[in-house]
Amino acid sequence: MASGKTTFGRAAAERLGWDFVDLDDVITARYGTPAEIFASQGEAAFRAIETDLLAETLQRENDTVLALGGGTILREENRQLLKENATLIWLDTDFAIILSEIGYADRPVVRGRSIAQIRALYDARRPLYAAAADIIFPIDNTDYEQVITGLAETIQSL
Repeated sequence: MASGKTTFGRAAAERLGWDFVDLDDVITARYGTPAEIFASQGEAAFRAIETDLLAETLQRENDTVLALGGGTILREENRQLLKENATLIWLDTDFAIILSEIGYADRPVVRGRSIAQIRALYDARRPLYAAAADIIFPIDNTDYEQVITGLAETIQSL
């Protein structure tokens, strides 16, 4: 969450001439925003919707950069879908950068949590991301052009 998946993914896809899909946008178009789904149906319902639409989206035939939601990796079923149908690039973003970005959006997973609780969430998810990733792409600065260039080069090399 707040790692730059959408921003950097969209820019890298554009640079490569590939399609770009944000899984949260697919969910929003069909069912409402993640925040609305969390509030009305709960996280379990949201995660089930996310899995269904991930499976559907992974069937695209065009070269596509797909930005996942921050918690997509939590479900084993999703990790398996990704392993079988995609190359997973983890944007391993420094916590300070993530923390600076969280305030700009309504994120139900962090709503009402302290910085220490958000850090604990970050630390708990890191091993899942690391284990699932085919490529780890570290982001430790906010030089937009440098990140986009590096990411586009990484994707193009696949």
